[in-house]
Amino acid sequence: MFDYAQLRDGLFEIITRLEGSVRDAGSKSLEETQRKLEEEAFNLVVLGEFKRGKSTFINALLGRQILPTAIVPLTSVVTILRYGQELKVEVQYLSGRIEAVELAALPSFITERENPQNKKGVKEVTVFYPSEYLRGGVRIIDTPGAGSVYSHNTEVAYAYLPYVDAGIFVVSVDPPLSKSEHQFLKDVREFVDKVFFVLNKIDQADENDRQESLEFTTRVIEEEVGEGKVRIYPLSARYALEAKSAGDELLLKRSLLPEFEKQLLDFLTREKGRVFLKSVVNNLLKVISDETISFQLEQEAIRLPVEELKTKIGRFEQEMGTITKERENNQFLLKGHLGKITSGLDEEIQAFKRDKLPRLLQGLEEKYAELVRRGAGGLREELQQFVFDSIRETFNPWRQQAAETISTRLEEAHGEFARKINDIIERILTLTGDIFELKLKPFTAVEGLSKRSDFYFLLKDDPVGLELIQLAATSAIPQFLAKKMILKNMKESLSELLDRHCGRVRYDLINRVSNTIRDFQNSLNEKIDLTLSGIRISFEKALALHQAGTINVEKSLGELSQKLDSISAIHSELLERAALLNGNEEEQARGNSRSIPRAS
Repeated sequence: MFDYAQLRDGLFEIITRLEGSVRDAGSKSLEETQRKLEEEAFNLVVLGEFKRGKSTFINALLGRQILPTAIVPLTSVVTILRYGQELKVEVQYLSGRIEAVELAALPSFITERENPQNKKGVKEVTVFYPSEYLRGGVRIIDTPGAGSVYSHNTEVAYAYLPYVDAGIFVVSVDPPLSKSEHQFLKDVREFVDKVFFVLNKIDQADENDRQESLEFTTRVIEEEVGEGKVRIYPLSARYALEAKSAGDELLLKRSLLPEFEKQLLDFLTREKGRVFLKSVVNNLLKVISDETISFQLEQEAIRLPVEELKTKIGRFEQEMGTITKERENNQFLLKGHLGKITSGLDEEIQAFKRDKLPRLLQGLEEKYAELVRRGAGGLREELQQFVFDSIRETFNPWRQQAAETISTRLEEAHGEFARKINDIIERILTLTGDIFELKLKPFTAVEGLSKRSDFYFLLKDDPVGLELIQLAATSAIPQFLAKKMILKNMKESLSELLDRHCGRVRYDLINRVSNTIRDFQNSLNEKIDLTLSGIRISFEKALALHQAGTINVEKSLGELSQKLDSISAIHSELLERAALLNGNEEEQARGNSRSIPRAS
């Protein structure tokens, strides 16, 4: 049985045991791994339109009135809740400055009333709090409500979608799910694989109205998610917060929050925790691999006569001169691949526009003819919605396909570069092994394209479409001419929207590729540096021991044998944990194939 807390605590204990055995470079890697284990961010984002009770819901989860609530649109900046030993609030400004403030001052930074349109230039606010929900790197994030009268709030809500690891979509009994919420949900699902659905404010409706609202909301969401594949959790965040504050178990049960909490915690510990812990185990296996190489090399170097050791060190450094030049030549490899990826994407974007624009324009003309023939009112609004829907339906599959294509090309580039870097590391270790008669094996890995995207759709606030369409909205023009102008302006709007979003897709993908290549290149180069550093430290220690005398040499050989035995035992433990995590992955995949039960 997979137990996240037990495995996580076990990895902390392994790090503690390794600290006494590793060297400086290994200690640095252990510190980074421990920090990752403590602080790895998993963004659990609370989403929904304004006035659905998102802030009250978060307060209910935490069991304390942390976030301010009000009857008017509230949050104008993103508020992040992270684990901390004690309550602390930090405000980060767009300038980069960070300021610690009291909890009572929080509304002055995150509400429209006290910080209208974010005049204070706040980037985000972080609240540190000792909640179980925030352990293990989970960050609960309160976003501005979409659909607010403040358009900048809606834009911030959309802009945060690419950073969502899992979402909680909050709607309420009254009013029921709106058309704009349905659209927002469609946008959310483009970015988020796991979404929990909460029907809040059940305390404001009787049993019949509550059931009717639940059935209606389920039906609407199933149109997007699929029939029988959604579970909605009805609850009262207000009752839950009051109950937790007063220690009232009966009221807490009436709130229905505990059932949701159970499912949420299960998800956080199983699905999120498994993937995260596997990466930590791999980090620790890399540290053990590096340390084993260093200890084995130091052992063999100590056993050699000092003059023979110096000769071998000289031979090693001479060979390293050639390898260093080869390494420098390889630095241009990925830059060339980036140029090929960019030019390839540019060609595909042009082909995409040549193919899609005529089809979109034809579809627009057909829709226009249909609406005119029907004599339907609201011609402008109908065509505007058609343009927005067409752009979205055209872009979504292509954008995903483009990302997958580039990811494949990038992995090929990474694979080639990684092979060259790994060849260098292998040659360094093979050369060292030949010189000192040892078999040394490195631990390496390859990364793919980052999944985090900066691209999001917010078509309805796009001034290009709205301004051009509004040019035709005047009663001074005869109706038949006004209709023709609406169609003409719609065509121009569609063309500009297509071009604009192609540019945004290009920027997003190239930015992601550039960042991934940079990080990957730095990571592999660091592996070479650490390998060389470990080898040279072993040489230095061996020479120093020879100078110190025979007694110290024998003592050091004994200590090295003990360290190798110790990290070998830890290595076996880590492999057992890796097997457990991989086994659970198969179990989880079987579990995910079953449909989520529908709410009753």
